[in-house]
Amino acid sequence: MQHLINSQLICADYHKDYPMIERGKGIYLYDKAGNEYIDACGCTAAVTHLGHGLDCISEALYEQSKKLAVHPTHLFYNEALEKYLASICAFAPEGFNHAWTISGGTEAVENAIKLAFQYQKVKGYKRHKVLARWGSYHGNSITVLDVGGLKARRDYYTDLMVDHLHVSPCYTYRNAEGMSEEAYEDMLIQELENTLAAHPEIFCFLAEPIVGAALGAATPTPNYFKRIKAICDAHDILLIADEVMTGFGRTGTNFGINLYGDYADILCCAKGISSGYFPLGAIIVHDRVYDAIRASGQPFYSGQTYACIPLAAAVGQANLDYIQQHNLVDNAREVGGYLKSKLEGLKALSCVGDVRGEGLFLGIEFVQNQATKAIFDPNVFFSKKVEAQAFKEGLVSYACRGTVEYSKGDHMLFAPPITLSHEEADLIVDKLQTAIKKVYSKLQ
Repeated sequence: MQHLINSQLICADYHKDYPMIERGKGIYLYDKAGNEYIDACGCTAAVTHLGHGLDCISEALYEQSKKLAVHPTHLFYNEALEKYLASICAFAPEGFNHAWTISGGTEAVENAIKLAFQYQKVKGYKRHKVLARWGSYHGNSITVLDVGGLKARRDYYTDLMVDHLHVSPCYTYRNAEGMSEEAYEDMLIQELENTLAAHPEIFCFLAEPIVGAALGAATPTPNYFKRIKAICDAHDILLIADEVMTGFGRTGTNFGINLYGDYADILCCAKGISSGYFPLGAIIVHDRVYDAIRASGQPFYSGQTYACIPLAAAVGQANLDYIQQHNLVDNAREVGGYLKSKLEGLKALSCVGDVRGEGLFLGIEFVQNQATKAIFDPNVFFSKKVEAQAFKEGLVSYACRGTVEYSKGDHMLFAPPITLSHEEADLIVDKLQTAIKKVYSKLQ
């Protein structure tokens, strides 16, 4: 264990004991003392699709680095990039035939917003506001924190923000008591229509197909995105799907939006796009958006040092090849269903209120009372205590808050490598159950 109070690292907790991590292999991580941990959250948040220590990915990185790592993109194109863009467009839903790569999720979301803004300008509109949802997280720049709705991350920086707009998330577990799913969906759609009527300055709507850290894998109602897209189309507002966590097989489909009808205009990708082996993100754009901008004769007004570099493309290509060659999208769906059923069994513990999600993108919400869904006192830090105990059991998990009033409530997000086996799923649940029992017993 190491305290970081005298370290050069800028960190979140200067007094926490940090084991010195040394290596990883498959779903496991190993510290310098030889302790073994199961990576049940994808290195915090759905990053490690392929697990750790995969030789074919590091070899692709090495081989490309010997040839060419970067080049001036305003002067040259590159075959590695050309091949990779063709591959991710083929992997995307029909009509998404153009892409652009950058260094991560925050950049992907911000560039999707910039592209949507450029689209509305070439269409002759004068709009300047993004609409997103409370109880969401889209990245960590000031602009994207402003657009996001995770209060724990954004509230410290609100003085720097321009106040983009928000509506309620689609979060059925905590809808009004006695309200049907259909009535709940109607209420959300009416809220959207009212917001657009009051704010004609909105040019795009941004949403996670399945909400990640902010709400713990909360899934939408079946027709939610279909109805959202119809309203957006009626106003010529672009729908941006934040697939940073849900893309590249995580949900048991190629992209999270595939579960609900491919209703989007721009896809934002990162995390599992390279499984953490190299910083990589991308936007994948539907023809209807690209064609309008190209017809204007204007370039895409963006440019970053590590945009569209061959080194990232080589890693991304190797990552996608591995996903497809080993049928990992199918594995995420099948083993994810098994893991979800095992997590459902934890409802025998009265502190487990809800289990949700799709594929290997799953969440648990903790409650003090299953019947009333009453939350634990925030000062208890229940999910954080479960996370800490799970770590002692050899399980790396991800505790979060924000399911109630966007700042309270306890939940955990699970996103292990999509290579996960049934036996490994059993190990996750066994260790998690032990941790929950130990923490909960101390509160009785």
